[in-house]
Amino acid sequence: MKILAINTAGKETILAIELDGKQYYKRVEFAKHSETLFPILEKTLSDIGLELKMLDYCACVSGPGSFTGVRIGMSVAKAFCYSLKIPLVTISTLELLAFGKKKEDRPVCAVINAGSGLVYHQMFDLSSKDSLYAPRVDTVKHLLGFLHANYNDYLYFVYNDNSEKVAIEDFGKNSPYSAEVLLKLSKEKIERKEFVDPVTAAPLYLRVSQAEQLLGKKSELRRASLDDIDDILALEGQNDEWDLSWNEIGIRQSFDNPSYRCFLYFIGDQAKGLVSTLMLGDEAEILRVVVENSVRLQGVASKMLSELFIKLKEEGCQKVFLEVNNQNYPALSLYQKLGFQEMNRREGYYGKGEDAILMKKDITN
Repeated sequence: MKILAINTAGKETILAIELDGKQYYKRVEFAKHSETLFPILEKTLSDIGLELKMLDYCACVSGPGSFTGVRIGMSVAKAFCYSLKIPLVTISTLELLAFGKKKEDRPVCAVINAGSGLVYHQMFDLSSKDSLYAPRVDTVKHLLGFLHANYNDYLYFVYNDNSEKVAIEDFGKNSPYSAEVLLKLSKEKIERKEFVDPVTAAPLYLRVSQAEQLLGKKSELRRASLDDIDDILALEGQNDEWDLSWNEIGIRQSFDNPSYRCFLYFIGDQAKGLVSTLMLGDEAEILRVVVENSVRLQGVASKMLSELFIKLKEEGCQKVFLEVNNQNYPALSLYQKLGFQEMNRREGYYGKGEDAILMKKDITN
């Protein structure tokens, strides 16, 4: 069996090759992938006597990681598989990190520094080879709160700094990507026939750049009606860990209440956020704040709520109230920045030591 595996998702260019039972590994530190990948690949194949046309399989790392690096490695692997008509397998950097850990008595949470205060993460059960949740991107505080609430801190961490200058102490020392684990996972996926289409295979980015998502697109907060039920359900169906999504029956019943207000936040022609309230005289209670996953942590919630306050003031509202889980760090930080003040606290309201914080904001100014 002849396998070529490529990893350009981090600061190193990594090649892992299996040639008729023998393994060969090549790692170049601090590589500029666009300039180094082909020369390194050509020399390595020449040194071991392997020609591209002899390959049986190709594998590549699909991210998350360096946007440009991932594209380069995937493009090369996809081109080889398409032209040679051989199968392609993809491996995420989070899998690569997690399955390099040898202990199996606890789940392993793979964490990669995404920059700008964000981390990519995913948890795995090494004994069963199962993923315990889909790959995510969060702030460090949000991740720690999420793990504490759902996994009671019973886990191991494995961390990669992804060439970012500032390491994150919560997750320990940097763990580089392993060429040996890359080849091992490639072979396992080949044996299970977990092949992907080389034409449609796409990088695992988890987030798009703020410029790509928001720049040049008009944004607007619009009053919603039942005609917008599909957009509302799509936003509610994201399985937010902090509360239960509203179902269609509950949403439809809410619109029967004359005090109910639902707004959708559009970026271009796509609904990317939702906020709903109850109007009670000159006061309003915020019931739901939902932001679509692809634009989270990009200021959408702040803009959406700022526009909401303007619309509520036009209806004579003077004070806004809400309730938030004290472990929901991103939401709590956002509300504090917007001027909400803690009024009261219901200790242990959500269980697992999680309190409900009642907050208030005066919007008369």
